[in-house]
Amino acid sequence: MSFADRRTVRRLLLAAVPSALALSFTGPTVAAQAAAQLPHVSVMLSGAVDTRTASHNEPVNGAFRTLAVQVSRPLFTVRGVHVAWLGEVMPAMLVTAGAPPHRVPTPATDPAEANDPLRLARYQVREAFGVGFAPLGAEAAVSLGANTHVLVNVTSGVAWFSRVVPYGKATQANFTVAPGLFLERRLGGRLALAVGYQLHHLSNASMGSANPGMNSHIFSLRVSKLR
Repeated sequence: MSFADRRTVRRLLLAAVPSALALSFTGPTVAAQAAAQLPHVSVMLSGAVDTRTASHNEPVNGAFRTLAVQVSRPLFTVRGVHVAWLGEVMPAMLVTAGAPPHRVPTPATDPAEANDPLRLARYQVREAFGVGFAPLGAEAAVSLGANTHVLVNVTSGVAWFSRVVPYGKATQANFTVAPGLFLERRLGGRLALAVGYQLHHLSNASMGSANPGMNSHIFSLRVSKLR
């Protein structure tokens, strides 16, 4: 993993720690109201409002949209915080990405890339379809009432795309990590609706010739069936 990747992951973890600590010290009033989390299967639709390179935080002229199926299984409860394992499969991912203009090679900066039409095409704005699998995840839930939860979660895994993502000498295969913050409302006894934000990070861990990576600021809608 490159220095830029480690710095990005470090920022994600530092951002998650204060939330986790706040949830861990939830007062007895909220703990007393806590409704136990149930195993659930969810369908989630997500779309990015901003996409940037992970290496230099440069805007990427593109989009990031996913359809995901999540499975959750409760593990334990501490001080009113319900912790569950969270796994995710992404059968449909659509990425639109291209290189920032100053990253497109020229005959002066990189003649091998600039003079090869196939290589140069990897820097242009284009679409890539992908699939993903994220079995390493967790979700912490705190009840705000009988039917309302605040969720802090993270998923981590791998993704493969039909073209290199985000551009250039990057790779089709990438590792992913996506911390998120959601507000969930139960609808009746067996359904729940959640809306929230995720910071989706992907990179190839420097397995390719270059690793610009991609950070997507995502808003998601999740419908869950409780079991």
